[in-house]
Amino acid sequence: MKQSERQPRYIGTKTISICLAFIYLYQIEPAVGAEKIGINRAPQSLEEQSPLSTQAERQEWVKTVLSQRFNLSKESALHTTSEQQLHSFKIVAVNQTYKNVPVVNSASRLVLNARHQPIYILGTHRNIKSAEPATPTLNIEQALSTLSIANGADVASRLVYWPSPQGQHILAYEFEGEFTTTFGYALSQRVFVNATTGRELDREPLFHTAMHRQINNFSAACEEFKVKFPLIPPLTDRVEARAMKTHARTEGSAPSNDDSVETAFTLLGNAYEFMDTVLGMDSIDGNGLRLNMFINVHFLKGMPTIQCYGDVFNAMWMSRKQSLYVPKEGLKYIEITMHELAHGIVSNGSNLEYSFQSGALNESIADSIGIAFRIWLEHANKQTNSTKIPREYWLLRMPSGPERDLADPSSLSFGEGAYPDHMNDFLNWPIKKDQGGVHINSSIMNMAFFLMANGGQHPRHSSTSTVTGIGLYPAVHIVAQAASKLLVQNANFEDARFAYALAAEALHGKGSKEWVAVHQAMDAVGVTGAWSPPQEVPEPQPVPVPTPESEYESSPEPTPEPEPQPVPQPTTPPPKAEEPLETNDRVHTSNNEADNNQLVIILILGSVGLCIALLALFKLKPAYSRSESPKGYSAENTQINTSMGTSGASPNATPDYLVPRPSKQQKGNTNNSGSAPHQQASPYYLQSLEGNQKLNICSYTASKGEGFVIGRSLELVHLQLRDERISRRHLRIKSHSDYFTVEDLNSTHGTMLDGERLKAFLPAPIKHGQLLRIADFSYVFKVS
Repeated sequence: MKQSERQPRYIGTKTISICLAFIYLYQIEPAVGAEKIGINRAPQSLEEQSPLSTQAERQEWVKTVLSQRFNLSKESALHTTSEQQLHSFKIVAVNQTYKNVPVVNSASRLVLNARHQPIYILGTHRNIKSAEPATPTLNIEQALSTLSIANGADVASRLVYWPSPQGQHILAYEFEGEFTTTFGYALSQRVFVNATTGRELDREPLFHTAMHRQINNFSAACEEFKVKFPLIPPLTDRVEARAMKTHARTEGSAPSNDDSVETAFTLLGNAYEFMDTVLGMDSIDGNGLRLNMFINVHFLKGMPTIQCYGDVFNAMWMSRKQSLYVPKEGLKYIEITMHELAHGIVSNGSNLEYSFQSGALNESIADSIGIAFRIWLEHANKQTNSTKIPREYWLLRMPSGPERDLADPSSLSFGEGAYPDHMNDFLNWPIKKDQGGVHINSSIMNMAFFLMANGGQHPRHSSTSTVTGIGLYPAVHIVAQAASKLLVQNANFEDARFAYALAAEALHGKGSKEWVAVHQAMDAVGVTGAWSPPQEVPEPQPVPVPTPESEYESSPEPTPEPEPQPVPQPTTPPPKAEEPLETNDRVHTSNNEADNNQLVIILILGSVGLCIALLALFKLKPAYSRSESPKGYSAENTQINTSMGTSGASPNATPDYLVPRPSKQQKGNTNNSGSAPHQQASPYYLQSLEGNQKLNICSYTASKGEGFVIGRSLELVHLQLRDERISRRHLRIKSHSDYFTVEDLNSTHGTMLDGERLKAFLPAPIKHGQLLRIADFSYVFKVS
């Protein structure tokens, strides 16, 4: 049969498939009731808990103390599954089982402070109400036989308790894979099947639509296979596999002759840099996961999977395959690429369900990160100190025009009305309609994000309080960290409010302007949640430091914070000796004998003061000289840097520094010749960015007592930096069993870690390669 004769039959079949597909999506898919709005989901505060230093201790505490806190029955148990670091906080993921079977959507996050003490619980756990038998009557094969599996597709399965909309938990099988419909195409889905009756309970999509890189040219593979028909599994998998094998651009490979592939490769490189510098993440999972992207894909109307031809604009993130799918024209809208990668951040972190409020939250997080990426790359040229952001950069673009407006969501319409921007306008849609409104209700959280970043009042609710904006990059940093580490699978908008606030607390401190801005923004869009604004506390004034008479000041051993007051130098008679003189200057007398007696008393007191000064110089002087080096330092790497360089507005590129003050264990540790023993350089040091200065950190001192203190006052620190901008006791570096912390000691000019100013007396983790700025001087923390 000729091609022209076959064409009408193909068109008719395609049309029928499209119609049936819509019927399936809107009628056959099981309906799940909409969730309740306004349930208080504030994190629970944990008071005066003992430190949990090891994973074993944390696991035992969760099994016993936390289970008792939620009053769980003996048949329920809590388990820790993963741990992540969020600034100085440690975030522990907790899941629940019932009779050793995992419970779906029963997860929480345990938050520990820098001392490893539990301080918060986000999420909740409840006793299970089950109306089903304790053991399944169907095996996995029997339950799976009720579904249509795509040919050659792998399916993951497990037995779980599934929460029904009526509040009961049903014993079910959870399947993840590609399942074909009666119309011949497949969807990547998570499906729940009753383990007793075999009845299908629920379906959830595992795809989300609109520097370890791999770009796969999908259209090149299509041409190689000469595909002229709609793809269904396993053909889709075969084309993908060929694209990855023979039409891929990877790290270190030769450039492609396809401009779109090279554009996509560069774009993913920028995405890596954005996630690292702005979001504080190493790829989408925080561990350098390869970014796998299929470029030059197509979409057909009514066909939700990628195709070799078609003109419907779409983009897609497939969590099951950890892959991104973007058409050629999609590269023009870089926020869409980052939007889909942000779905990857969510799927590798909180794994938010793609329905109702949790799905809308998922979409809002993707919108926020996508918009921030475009602003960072196109408007700010990779700078984070850009000026005011033009209005048009807050639009999520599509070929047909703006799709969503973060600055004023209600300015756009989705066909049935304006996008909602306040909880008063929340749309209670059923699951079959946009998965419960995930692309529509997301605009409420988009409005909150804009206000948090930009500040101001709600455009339509002027009665709400004015939000103090914190800037785009701190705002998106908070959102990304909450999405990857704090939110749980079924989190709603109120959960997000408190997760964002907790992320702000971890990054900037409770009561900080960032923490306040989160709560103000959520109030402005009507997301419920009680909070108390911090009381106004005046900024502490720096203590005046007298100029020392000599290079070495006399002082007792350092004491714990707050900073000790300097010991006055008794180089002149004490003030009390002058008071009688001031009084007698006002009383005129001609009694010469009284004058002579007063003069004698003054001379005696002056002599006593001179003796005290001499004792201070000769008895209290530190027992070492510049030529000596304490344990862990050699004379060659503790040299005095007396060069005076310039860098920008700073008079000195690097401040002068002296050898560290020896600890008690180090004093007297000399060889027979009386000189300090030659030691190898410390494995920890600070390398100046603006000069050749290298500051060694004594590993022994850093691991003991008060840690390794750096500052201007020689007798109060372990390493002296001689510059007026350096505080007497400026910062402390401590070495723990498997990590380091840096702590600002309430310095006048501050300490910054990777561009963020540290809160006084709040230790923050520091890793190899991070940038530490001490007042106006920049160093890289290095561990050799």
